[in-house]
Amino acid sequence: MEEIRHVLLAHLDDHYRFYGMDAGARIARKHIAWYTKGLVGSAAFRRGMNQLNTAVEQVAAIDRYFGELSGNGARLVYDDNENAEEALAA
Repeated sequence: MEEIRHVLLAHLDDHYRFYGMDAGARIARKHIAWYTKGLVGSAAFRRGMNQLNTAVEQVAAIDRYFGELSGNGARLVYDDNENAEEALAA
């Protein structure tokens, strides 16, 4: 979990620097979705992420989400129901 969180935050740091904080926060949403797709609770996390408007809010939300996931141990936990949930939402 920690490795994904670290790589995601490093990617976003580069992303915010390249695009700027405002545009970077809007564009970053799809990148955040790629890193979290399939993880437990990630559909709800991404819905919430799409409501955040600043890079600071995004980083704080990522820290909270991965902090919650770390309670499951150092291993990734995937949610088999997420794909069904996303199919129903489409």
